[in-house]
Amino acid sequence: MKFRLLISSLVILGCETKKMEAVNEKFSIGNINNYNENDTAFVSLKRNIETDEIECGENNCLINIEFTENIPKISIDQSLGVFISKTGDLNEDKANEIIIFSRTNEGYWHNISVWSFKGSKWNEIAKTRAFISENLDFENRITKEDGNYYLIGENQWEEDKNGDFKKIKVKI
Repeated sequence: MKFRLLISSLVILGCETKKMEAVNEKFSIGNINNYNENDTAFVSLKRNIETDEIECGENNCLINIEFTENIPKISIDQSLGVFISKTGDLNEDKANEIIIFSRTNEGYWHNISVWSFKGSKWNEIAKTRAFISENLDFENRITKEDGNYYLIGENQWEEDKNGDFKKIKVKI
């Protein structure tokens, strides 16, 4: 009898239980669809409270970014979380753009992409990677030089003379 109680206790206590929480984030992205109202992007996911990891389905971590006012969603694959920011019309196509920072499973490395909303659909117009360890690292990722806009990232395999990751400029 004691043996059965011991085995039962081990089975019950040995089972892994994940403490999950639903995370609902929203980002103000300005007037994307030109309907004279500010639009919002919504991201819903499940996060493990103990490890801060995102729950992934069958070998991928797909995050859907939903929007207000019948704006189609954007799906980001292999992502562990996103940060979304509004930006101006960077490619002068008279459409509104957003910048998405997508956390990868490679430490502090993020994929950064710029998306343009034109003709009722999203188009990815620039993409790079960046090392982001602090909130300040999200800033100044878009620069303007000689009338052109560039998305600024880093090369994780090459360092400059100061030992920092070498900057990459992707024309938008």
